[in-house]
Amino acid sequence: MGPRVDGEGELASGTQRERLVAAIARVAAEQGYSKLTVEHVAHYAGYPSATFYEHFSSKEQALIAAFEAFMDRLWVEVDGVCETDQIWPMRVGAVIDAVLTYLAEASSVARMFAVEVTAASLAATERQFVALDRFADMLRVGRRLYPSAASLPAVTERTVVGGIASIVSAHLLAEETEALTALRPELVELVLTPYVGRAEAQQVAAA
Repeated sequence: MGPRVDGEGELASGTQRERLVAAIARVAAEQGYSKLTVEHVAHYAGYPSATFYEHFSSKEQALIAAFEAFMDRLWVEVDGVCETDQIWPMRVGAVIDAVLTYLAEASSVARMFAVEVTAASLAATERQFVALDRFADMLRVGRRLYPSAASLPAVTERTVVGGIASIVSAHLLAEETEALTALRPELVELVLTPYVGRAEAQQVAAA
């Protein structure tokens, strides 16, 4: 698991690299990626600039590491939900709830990643695509569990996940933190309807 990166501006205890990763996430969230410098990051972490370059060749590389740490923490939340004995539709609803809660709690950092990662580099953007594809793979399980969903277009899961990411990003950019968790019923219904039908999707969304 990577260092804890939250919306409170505190660095998690850990190794030099972990503290630098947490620092760049926090500083980029406060100042914007384009304005931060290696000196800012090192100072926030409590180290000289030379320490930064012992671990990263550039601030871009450090930002990618921070994004990966942020996602590692998110996957801990998601994996915890997936290990339960709930039926698949309820697990999907629980995953959506866990993701929205995590993003709301870390909203300032999540907002930065929604914008800065895609602007930083192609490599950073690719990390986002990998994350979205992992969520899409989780949804594809529904094709095996519900025969009526087997014939869905191949792009269904990627389209649904991409649409949700767009909706969530819009709320993050608008700083509508409280509205994030309120999205759960609509998103659960949207995600589940192609697999279980609207009636059951609505029941799970209301649970």
